[in-house]
Amino acid sequence: MIPISYIATSANLPLMDPSLLCLDRLLGFDFRSYLNFINGRPWLISVLATGYRAIHWQILLVVVALPLVGYHRKVAQFLCAFLLALTVTICISAAVPAIGVYGVMNLTPPDFPNIVETGGYPGGYADTLRVAPLLRDGSLRVLDFFEMAGVLTFPSFHAISAILYLWTFWSIQWLRPFNLVCNGTMLASTPVGGGHFLVDVIAGIVVAASCIYAASCLDMVLAGRTARCDPGPAQ
Repeated sequence: MIPISYIATSANLPLMDPSLLCLDRLLGFDFRSYLNFINGRPWLISVLATGYRAIHWQILLVVVALPLVGYHRKVAQFLCAFLLALTVTICISAAVPAIGVYGVMNLTPPDFPNIVETGGYPGGYADTLRVAPLLRDGSLRVLDFFEMAGVLTFPSFHAISAILYLWTFWSIQWLRPFNLVCNGTMLASTPVGGGHFLVDVIAGIVVAASCIYAASCLDMVLAGRTARCDPGPAQ
């Protein structure tokens, strides 16, 4: 994912941050007020930080745990939707490049000290601010696997992942309350944790829903084709 996103970012098209910020304001979303609200509540910072990091361990549950308990088809659907979403996200982000809301609003750590002190500071976003300009001006051309950082802003892949996880784990009925809380928290944390605009989150939800629909349709087509090819039991 990251090497391809680096290539997309290096296209160096005009940044769309002012337009994305304008769309947020048209929707009535004030990022600074949202940031101040979270910064004033240390308990909420911890909750959202945990939710933001849930993107990493949930994929392990999908690809390792679900097959072990028999959800092979659902895992296949998830992987198809995930790869489709990744492809679509990289294409869109190449055409609509952005650095993120912290950068366009000139916000720095002193503007949200409690978030920094409690470990909720978006370190990944700091990497984006460091790496993306180097990719865009052509000065970064050597890819170090251990130093790579996420550089995608629009649409938000955290939002995409939250919807994909929510859909995938929904098949397990007893897990639904935890599923809703965990991935709802991830969505709520995405603007602050990743420096995303609200429209990044909305676009991520739309991309995820579209890719889930496409993966489900493809699954039905392949299932029907398999059924037609099945010769049935030997006579």
